[in-house]
Amino acid sequence: MQFTYILGIDISKDTIDLALSQNKANTNIVNSKFSNNLKGYKALLKWFKNQGVKTEQLLICLENTGIYHRPLTAFLLSEQAFVWVENALEIKWSMGLQRGKNDQIDAQRICLYAFRNQDKAQAYSPKDNSLQDLADLLATRERLVEVRKMLLVPIKELKQVGLEAESKNVEKSCKKTLSGIDKDIEAIEKGLENIIAQHKEIDDNYWSVCSVPNVGKITALYLLVATNNFKRFDDAKQLASYCGIAPFEYRSGTSVRGKTKVNHMANKKLKKALHLCAVSSLRHRSEMSLYYKHKTEEGKNKMSVINAIRNKLLQRIFACVREKRMYIVKQAS
Repeated sequence: MQFTYILGIDISKDTIDLALSQNKANTNIVNSKFSNNLKGYKALLKWFKNQGVKTEQLLICLENTGIYHRPLTAFLLSEQAFVWVENALEIKWSMGLQRGKNDQIDAQRICLYAFRNQDKAQAYSPKDNSLQDLADLLATRERLVEVRKMLLVPIKELKQVGLEAESKNVEKSCKKTLSGIDKDIEAIEKGLENIIAQHKEIDDNYWSVCSVPNVGKITALYLLVATNNFKRFDDAKQLASYCGIAPFEYRSGTSVRGKTKVNHMANKKLKKALHLCAVSSLRHRSEMSLYYKHKTEEGKNKMSVINAIRNKLLQRIFACVREKRMYIVKQAS
């Protein structure tokens, strides 16, 4: 698809900064700024008109900012615009060594990135409403779990050092809060179950994922959201790379021979969830625990073996979803 203009947008909570250029080298960049709300979006359309630009001529590139880009992308898609939502790290690393930063400069850098990499542009496809609801509820649950942990840690620490009376005092002071948090978490989990049950395709994939031993319900939900119900990635290897559990070789010539290891760029939540699943699989006499025992006895690094188990779990999950079936457990010999 050929575009006449390239538009880079830097998004913050309150404003959006724009950098517009023609789709050719060494052209001037025109900057502008609008509020990040419906009034600002309508003013943006008028600005396009004043610049002699039609939305169908534009390649619009912006960073994934979590929640702040969602209203703008929805508006632009309703205007039939081609919107490319890119990972912020992809843009940052492509720019090389940079000095200085402000919103206007960031918009210009996004514009330049889009110009140089337009052959890689992918039209943004927002999550299905049900998947977005799952993502929002999961994020809320995660925050509540974190708050609960923050309240319980000092109680546990006081008990550990023998300060029982002080521990009971603190526990009593936040008892109602903890009870309320527990009820809210329970309500959210019921809400998650209701959303899943109302959508057959999500429900089928959810139970296929949960059928894999040691893969819990919350991990299954994280996978559904991250993979757009397993439509975002073609295979387990792509997802493993996204999760940060795919090992990469580090070697150059004859002098640089680093260990094969995973990359730090990853979806940390999903990586942690898969790690807990892998560790859980070692607690019982199972195929995975025997595999771990065999490999460590051979002298393999323990963390490398656990990472291999994470990948095995991911491969099994993908196989079950792809073949639309439940996992069949093999008895360890």
